[in-house]
Amino acid sequence: MAEIQTVHSTAACLHTVQNVSLYYVILNTQDVEFCGYSITHPSESKINFRIQTRGGLPAYEPLRSGLNNLTEVCKHILQTFETRMKAFKNTEESMEWSQH
Repeated sequence: MAEIQTVHSTAACLHTVQNVSLYYVILNTQDVEFCGYSITHPSESKINFRIQTRGGLPAYEPLRSGLNNLTEVCKHILQTFETRMKAFKNTEESMEWSQH
């Protein structure tokens, strides 16, 4: 069973959203047996992750793939938001023209 404890720096005010998301992505990886994290201290922007894997998989692999997967999810969310926002603005503009 491989284990790792690593420190991940992040903005202190966003730790919950970022790390709960990363925790969830890592925990749902097939070869991950356990994933947990703790905040070192509220005044520090560091977080400890502990990952246990099955089958001798190095624990940094689920961490790396979790970060990559979370990046792709964020890109998708941003792209969807921008597309919908553009469509909304176009609809709003055409409504303004029709009222004149």
